[in-house]
Amino acid sequence: MATHIPTIGHWYQDIAVHRLFQVIALDEYSATIDIEYEDGEIDELDLDSWSQMTVAESNPPEDWQSLFVLAEEQRLFTDDVISSGSSSDLLTSLEPDSQFGWDEF
Repeated sequence: MATHIPTIGHWYQDIAVHRLFQVIALDEYSATIDIEYEDGEIDELDLDSWSQMTVAESNPPEDWQSLFVLAEEQRLFTDDVISSGSSSDLLTSLEPDSQFGWDEF
């Protein structure tokens, strides 16, 4: 039984099913834990489910950083923003919004 609160960024092993996973987020308001298994699958657990699991803190898998490397076909569909000008040019073209009186602040 998992009696401790999980820590974001730590790796754990679910002893019952022999799967490694990393805690990627905790939501105290909704009492949920977001986890990512070593194969990249993302899941959400509630704290009741976590307390029923038999988990042990574990070392990360050897190739865990490869989860964040995009394959060539995934790179083709990313949301890259390409700008030909410098960022200072973009800021000078902005005008204050006088409709709501926000330029007075």
